[in-house]
Amino acid sequence: MRMLMALVLLPLLPAAGPAEGIKVTTDRTVDTGSLDAIVRDVVRLSGAKTNDEKAIAIYTWLHHAIFHNAYPVEKAPQSVGPLKAIRVYGWGLCGGQHTILKALFETAGWKVRYRGWEGHTTIEVFYDERWHYFDVFLKCYYWTKDKKTIAGQDDINQDPSIVLDAEKEGRVPTDNYLCCGDEAKGVVDGCKTSKPYPVSEHKDGWASVTGRDQGYSPALTLPSGATLRLEWKGESGQLAVGGQGRHSCGTKDFRSDKDLGPVLQHYGVRNHSNGRLTYAPDFTRAADLAAVTLRGAEAKGGKLTASGGQGVAILALPLPYAYVSAQLEAAFEGDGKLAVSGDGGKTWAPAAPGDVSAIVKQKYDVQIKAEFAGTLAKLRVEAVVEHNRSVQPYLLQGRNQVTVAPGKLAPGAALSVTYAYQEATGPDPAKRQRFEDQGVTYAAAKTLTHEGAAEPWTIEVGGNTAPRMLYLEYSVHGK
Repeated sequence: MRMLMALVLLPLLPAAGPAEGIKVTTDRTVDTGSLDAIVRDVVRLSGAKTNDEKAIAIYTWLHHAIFHNAYPVEKAPQSVGPLKAIRVYGWGLCGGQHTILKALFETAGWKVRYRGWEGHTTIEVFYDERWHYFDVFLKCYYWTKDKKTIAGQDDINQDPSIVLDAEKEGRVPTDNYLCCGDEAKGVVDGCKTSKPYPVSEHKDGWASVTGRDQGYSPALTLPSGATLRLEWKGESGQLAVGGQGRHSCGTKDFRSDKDLGPVLQHYGVRNHSNGRLTYAPDFTRAADLAAVTLRGAEAKGGKLTASGGQGVAILALPLPYAYVSAQLEAAFEGDGKLAVSGDGGKTWAPAAPGDVSAIVKQKYDVQIKAEFAGTLAKLRVEAVVEHNRSVQPYLLQGRNQVTVAPGKLAPGAALSVTYAYQEATGPDPAKRQRFEDQGVTYAAAKTLTHEGAAEPWTIEVGGNTAPRMLYLEYSVHGK
């Protein structure tokens, strides 16, 4: 009874906090930290001026960012909104992809409505006093016959030649028109069955994709003692959600695309990507201890020691990427037990050292709790996460201006950021008809590390095509 009372009365000592808002951006890629940032950077990088140009740029960027697979589904109370779909999964089916496009168009300041076909879900966007049809799933949009603006579905229903004659008249996307095998006649037939819905509200979504993210933070936070390596490859079976995690149409979406092809040529069919989180706090370092919440315990001689009754240590590991699997190690001197939470400490599941994947899979706000009557000498977490490599701040051939924002670091902590890549050289880019890693040779891997937040960080990439990215790594450590 005395031990229970001590546990109740001893205060919970809050941690000073992990590094909050860690971010790496480049001057040549899109910041996906928010819908506003995406629209801003897409317009900036495209140089778009008119509303048609802006809408095309947004459509084209999303074509680059996501691919056909299945609907990404998460169990309630979690949801998959536009940012999570873009940053974590990178795939979806028609209604989900068009919900993401809807959110981006709405962020640009335009009205959007769904139009349901028989067996397909599309959207239209309203600007310049008329509706316009963009289909990021089928990969098409159509200029009107006079080439003054993008046609709407009602325009197509009134004059099917807007679609049927579009390719020969040069009124379709240059590199990715119906690139996954659909046909113009199918578009015409689909438009005939379409039914316009009322103007959508921002909250409106389709199937498993919500109109806006709910309870999801894209911010990267890492405690001192943690390293997150985001790789450009996906490991077989290491997915947060069921399915193959691969583009169901092979490489059709980029093999002849002059912009997307060079970026993705090195990796084969578009698929999920994994990352690895390692967290092993050093209890002799003040910066590492700052991220540990203690109750009834204190740090002594490189260990956490119960100061009376039972000590409790809580270590928070929230990520903007879905956990896939995790291994947990702990060394107690005396009695000790572990618990894991996948919802930020609202609920806890008892855990033993070893595989805790069943608790953390497809979770984001993970916490580890250690309870001990003696000491906690060591704790280590190794986890696999899932992310979408296509929206990471990758490097391109030539000069890349990289900005490192360390966010809020615990006192005594520092951030290191590392890029690893291989410069690539292939046939004359002006003469290449296909990509898919054909005839490309690679230089030895380069690893460049940036300490702190001093700016600018300029990375010069050689070769004659986009490099093969290996990984981007964030490491927070005591100084």
